[in-house]
Amino acid sequence: MTTTQRRLPRPLHLLLAFLLGTTILLSGQGLFVPASAASITWVDGGDDQPCLNDDNGRALDALPSDQWCTPINGCYQDDDGKYVLPSRKTGIWQGNPKDVKYADEIKAEPAPKPTAKPTTKPTTKPATKPTAKPTTKPTDKTTGTGAPAAGADELGVDENEVVAEGAPSAPAAPVLKVDGKDVTVTWQPSPDAELESVTGYVLRFSGADPVQLDATTTTHTFTDQPDGTYRAAVRAVNETGESPSSPPSEIATVGAPVTEVVGTVAVTGDLEPGAAVTITGTGFATDVPELTIELHSTPVVLGTVATDAKGSFTTAVTIPETVEAGDHSLVVLFEGTEITSTPVEVGGGEIVAAAAVDEVVETVPPHTGLALLVALALAGGLSLFWHVLTGRRRAARSRLAGVVA
Repeated sequence: MTTTQRRLPRPLHLLLAFLLGTTILLSGQGLFVPASAASITWVDGGDDQPCLNDDNGRALDALPSDQWCTPINGCYQDDDGKYVLPSRKTGIWQGNPKDVKYADEIKAEPAPKPTAKPTTKPTTKPATKPTAKPTTKPTDKTTGTGAPAAGADELGVDENEVVAEGAPSAPAAPVLKVDGKDVTVTWQPSPDAELESVTGYVLRFSGADPVQLDATTTTHTFTDQPDGTYRAAVRAVNETGESPSSPPSEIATVGAPVTEVVGTVAVTGDLEPGAAVTITGTGFATDVPELTIELHSTPVVLGTVATDAKGSFTTAVTIPETVEAGDHSLVVLFEGTEITSTPVEVGGGEIVAAAAVDEVVETVPPHTGLALLVALALAGGLSLFWHVLTGRRRAARSRLAGVVA
């Protein structure tokens, strides 16, 4: 008597083979490793173009190809000639470590202490009398020769200034009027100008040498000025000397108004209450003496900055400990008017979360993960085919054994 071994039905064989192939396929997907590391946002130092992402070395497997040769946000060259990169935690420097600094490791310099006011007013007269009138009568127009810088310091404005006894009182703040590339400065003499025997005026204007004018002239035009911001201040003159400076004028702009030149802002560091961060701005109006940086929604002043000849600025500020965590906006203003607003999150850790560069694990070379996935899928398919083929052979042997029996 011939006995046959019980085997699983053919449909069950097919089902088990299908499940095995699917399991292998899904597990292969889990083994796929992307070619770029999520913790790396910049790679630099492998060529002669600092502040641009490289297209060689670690950039090939750490950055998507669409980020190669693109500017690194927040990178700039400091006064020492070194390049300042956002953070060693967010990128890879492939050059000489001595050539770079990191913005989140630069400590803010302490603010200088103000100069104390003199306790007594000097009473001695100057040894020599200044010239009462200019040696030559100036023209009523001056041609601009350089880029402006509208700060009050270059105008000689000093609230602690001490002048000689008998010097005239200061004129009123001048008024600036812009007509194309020309800026006209107009001022009013002090009410006591006649009693104080005023013999002339000294006009100071952003980016220009002082201009001497006679007592009958209270207006002057500076022609062909480059785009930028300007201010002016005036001093009266008599036989004793110069008066204190007038208050500086309001800022006048040649070219696009300051509030219409919208730049961009980048933040480097942990946006946490009480933490220090670095704020970098680019693309703003050039040579603006003062922009205000505030954190909204409830306005909190973080500091003031001045833009350079390229319309850029960099400053270190501290987030107040009283600021609540959550969504906020970083706002740049000029004389109370908003120029730009950038959404930020306080309490969300670093702007770009990253592990230390030394701890970055080498990634799988490009396309290796895809190759593994394809290989595992082929293995699953071959397994399914083998189960179908062997199932047919078993069925044939079973039928043959039945006939023989």
